[in-house]
Amino acid sequence: MSKFIDRLDEIIEGAPARMGFGPPRAEKTPGLALIIQISGNRKTDAATATGVSPDCILVSGLTGPTQADDLKDTLSDVIWGIRTDSLSTDDAKAFEEAGSGVLAFQLKGTSIGAVSSENAAKVLCIDTDVDIEELRDINSLPVDAVIFPLPGASTSWTLDDLAKVARINGRLGKYLLAEITEAPSADDLKVLRTAGVNGLVLNVSAGKESLESLKQTLMDMPKAGPEKSGRSNAILPGAAYSSTEEDAPAPYTHLTVAAKA
Repeated sequence: MSKFIDRLDEIIEGAPARMGFGPPRAEKTPGLALIIQISGNRKTDAATATGVSPDCILVSGLTGPTQADDLKDTLSDVIWGIRTDSLSTDDAKAFEEAGSGVLAFQLKGTSIGAVSSENAAKVLCIDTDVDIEELRDINSLPVDAVIFPLPGASTSWTLDDLAKVARINGRLGKYLLAEITEAPSADDLKVLRTAGVNGLVLNVSAGKESLESLKQTLMDMPKAGPEKSGRSNAILPGAAYSSTEEDAPAPYTHLTVAAKA
């Protein structure tokens, strides 16, 4: 299990109480994970991102694993990974050896062997308009999470956008990471979590002030209760989108809790 997946589980379920002398204290966790994306050729971006203390940093624009060596010292204190359009088996192993704990990639152009790692989180980048049959196929793939876009300001999001999120959640037993272009409001964050979103991906170009504000808003979110995590499935069940009578796979928000109950 990767450190990133462990972190997502902590956020979903709440971090365990600290061990040691004295009364146990529960560690405060954010309502959703914050993943900051940076460009691999800008070390200043790496410094800005680490200063926000995100749950993960994704590095894009790398031409090869050797570029990751230039950043691994700067990113040594955080969970970090790479994002690329295509990924070969050799590059996946090289990135992991350089310290990458997350491998994010597209469906086409990625080698089968690139998803064989047991220590790095495998994240597939998809579009919100992916059809039902393809979602069913993706659910069978050995990937841990998916990234999908939610472009524009949250004030422009409609129920149609939310329905697309719920459709993905209803058909995939994967962690859901929404890629946004600016920080949503506190109310919108609650709705996204209810719909099944586990984390947000935001580019460092949003600015340090905006990133820090979003981080604080996520930290201030109340812990989600069982009734909140199940409401989206009650409104938009995955079976409603299926042409067969098979049950929709439970998302990780439910699988993880059930496994530890």
